[in-house]
Amino acid sequence: MDPTTGLPLAFGKIAPQKKQVADRSKLDATKRVDTDEHTPTASTSKAALIEDDSDNEPLDDDERDDARGAREERRDQRRDDDEDEDEHDRRDKYVISSAPAMPPPEPVGDLPVSHEAILKDHQKAVSALSMDPAGGRIVSGSYDYDVKLWDFAGMTAAFKPFRSFEPKTGHQVHDVQFSPSGANLLVATGTNQAKLYDRDGLEVAEFNKGDMYIRDLRHTDGHVAALTSLAWNRVKPTQFVTASEDSTLRIWDVANRRKSTNVIVVKSKERGGRSKVTSCAWSQDGKTIAASCEDGALHMWAANSNFARPNASSESAHTKRTTTSCVLFSSDGRQLASRGGDATVKLWDCRQFRKPLFTATDLPSANPETSLCFSPDEKYLLTGTSGAHAGVLEGSAEQERAREAGAGTRGTGGKVVVLNREGLTNYKTIELSPFSVIRVLWHPKINQIVTSSSDGSIHVLYSPETSVRGATMALLRAPRKKAVDDYSSAADLVGSRPIIAPHTLPAFRDDGAHMSANSRGGKRKREKERQDPKKTMKPLPPVVGPGRGGRVGASATQHVVQGLVRDNLREQDPREALLKYATASVEENEWTAAWTKNQPKPVFDLRPDTDDEDDDPKKKGKAMGF
Repeated sequence: MDPTTGLPLAFGKIAPQKKQVADRSKLDATKRVDTDEHTPTASTSKAALIEDDSDNEPLDDDERDDARGAREERRDQRRDDDEDEDEHDRRDKYVISSAPAMPPPEPVGDLPVSHEAILKDHQKAVSALSMDPAGGRIVSGSYDYDVKLWDFAGMTAAFKPFRSFEPKTGHQVHDVQFSPSGANLLVATGTNQAKLYDRDGLEVAEFNKGDMYIRDLRHTDGHVAALTSLAWNRVKPTQFVTASEDSTLRIWDVANRRKSTNVIVVKSKERGGRSKVTSCAWSQDGKTIAASCEDGALHMWAANSNFARPNASSESAHTKRTTTSCVLFSSDGRQLASRGGDATVKLWDCRQFRKPLFTATDLPSANPETSLCFSPDEKYLLTGTSGAHAGVLEGSAEQERAREAGAGTRGTGGKVVVLNREGLTNYKTIELSPFSVIRVLWHPKINQIVTSSSDGSIHVLYSPETSVRGATMALLRAPRKKAVDDYSSAADLVGSRPIIAPHTLPAFRDDGAHMSANSRGGKRKREKERQDPKKTMKPLPPVVGPGRGGRVGASATQHVVQGLVRDNLREQDPREALLKYATASVEENEWTAAWTKNQPKPVFDLRPDTDDEDDDPKKKGKAMGF
């Protein structure tokens, strides 16, 4: 207590933040084991040696902890001392521990790939992937038509998304991008309309589509074919460009969803003059727009031009009839990288666009969304490769996964290939998954690599030594026990077991069962109905034998006897049924014989019909004076 104020000493002061210490055991559980690196066999190592004074007897837990603490103190002392110790003398003082401690993981070079966390919630290939500028959230889109939002700050070690929605029913998601501010995200599906959402997944706007019957696409309000790619303008965060299969790119403004502000019509030398635009990019300085086409061409336009024709083009950049899945500008805007469907990655100089500077080959790509990314220092270029026979053979999704899994065991699965920017030589190949690797991201703030695969999984590669926040935040939180409200449907709660609810049927439903405990009148109503003799009367048993008391008797075999006599009334002819009562003589007819003697003589009107005379046109004419 403060003697002058009488308040606690800490009153009004900011409480010191508790330092969150990473649990090494939880991080070690996610450590990767590369198949291309040699794994040492069981041998004596410094990290697994402890001092022992008990004639090589196993130590208990307390003694082992004390010995480990003493070992750490000696290691610190050895770092400060400059004296060299004899290696053989030191080994004589140690024995192998029965429970060796794992050495702290070290990053592989300057790549944060020593550890791995897997996010699995999609059912099909994850074709779209993006991270917000702060590195706290991931948005993913898939061929299962869903877009999922992942928040590292709110996730547990179970790695489940906090929101999932379907932008357009029955349409695959081709691309999704966070805005430069991170407040919104843009989604491109297999339709011709882009959708804008906020960072929590709530729809903000849907941009208009064009008229497919107008031949000149410059006069339409929007796209008339499926979207393929998106790109934001980092200088003007309210602008973005969309690429489509209708051979156009359109520049939009977030404030105007009715019509695009500019239209870029891509002209091809192929027959028909059109080609699908497979990918697009906007340089970080906002001055240049690049796009790739299915005819193998690359084009670039100045953002302040009239877009009548490209400022630079390379007609044979990649093989024709292949999908160039990604184009990417460097931070200075002087170089452009392209990922071709012809198993190549090429680096171009934007000032000399006729020939590529460097080319990397033998990089198979079977997905039209396979991407590229630069490292934060732009020394490396990362891309994913496809597994053996990915997307080629026929069969179901399960059969395709089994084929790729079998191929992955032979070292031909999906990989992340790290290329040197200078020369595009192979710096490192990361055996990531037996399935095809599609999207690759390297976030500069958290220093983590995020990839997506064709089996619906998202891999987060990190290093505990160099990576910050991101997946390491979720690994330190244990999954909480799920409540009933956490399940989106009853099928998720019980799995594939059937749900039996007989009381929902009208025959078993209780009129007061739907009332809550706090609702008024339910209990009183049931008590009142209990006093009603009609509602509480026990049903009478069936009458056996002769009927009595106004009830018709019935036997146990009554329903059997009723089925013996067939009722064929519907099969009878009514005319024949009446004629069988007719006779040749009227006197013999028992039904009309009573009228033969007392029937009065009929009196008939034999006068001619005057209406027939009036219908004669000649008589009508004479009557009218013609």
